[in-house]
Amino acid sequence: MPKIKLREHGVYALPDKREFIVRRSRSDEYSLYPPQGLKRLEFAEYRLNTEGRIISRGMPTRWRAEDLTDTGQTVKRL
Repeated sequence: MPKIKLREHGVYALPDKREFIVRRSRSDEYSLYPPQGLKRLEFAEYRLNTEGRIISRGMPTRWRAEDLTDTGQTVKRL
């Protein structure tokens, strides 16, 4: 499986059009934060594991990394 590569602080949308800001963790996994919740970084709404699954509260969702759409936006300040 190819390595997943998302932009740090990039804004990505799920198929349901909700947007999330991406942060990379130390373990090569990504966390997805809603824009309004970014100040509390410990509360990611979703995580993206190394296999490409999007996880919510420890359970896989129906989405995978390839379901994320890069909006082209980047958050400058955190």
